[in-house]
Amino acid sequence: MGKVFQRGYITFRPARKTDATFILDVEEATMRGYAEAVWGKWRRSNTIDDLDHSGHYIIEIESVSVGCLALTENIDSLRIKKLYIEPKNQRQGIGAEALAWVSQIAENKGLDITLSVLQTNPARRFYLREGFSITSETQERFQMRKKIT
Repeated sequence: MGKVFQRGYITFRPARKTDATFILDVEEATMRGYAEAVWGKWRRSNTIDDLDHSGHYIIEIESVSVGCLALTENIDSLRIKKLYIEPKNQRQGIGAEALAWVSQIAENKGLDITLSVLQTNPARRFYLREGFSITSETQERFQMRKKIT
């Protein structure tokens, strides 16, 4: 998964250390309000210096960064750790294309796809439309799975 992939008009390229600021900024732009609704405050997940960018992809349209995706491979699933699309670029099919690309990878590996989404995040409805089901929930999060195998 360490090379550049093209899917239609969208490019997925491996993140570089220099992408740390963009990754953290798009995370804040997309997640801050939902995190504050759950925990009452926002706290960055990492600093620019300690962000491990392995498994991260930058989503680009015409060489402009519009989002990020982070994946980890587990024994029985491909886990989406992050799928953040800049707010001004949401609702344009970019997230659906990202999920289609991840589904293709998962199918090639014979793995299901898993993720978690905050209870306050309406993205849950998007994931349900895209074939995910809720497997468990806590006060904070829904755990979701898309059966591929």
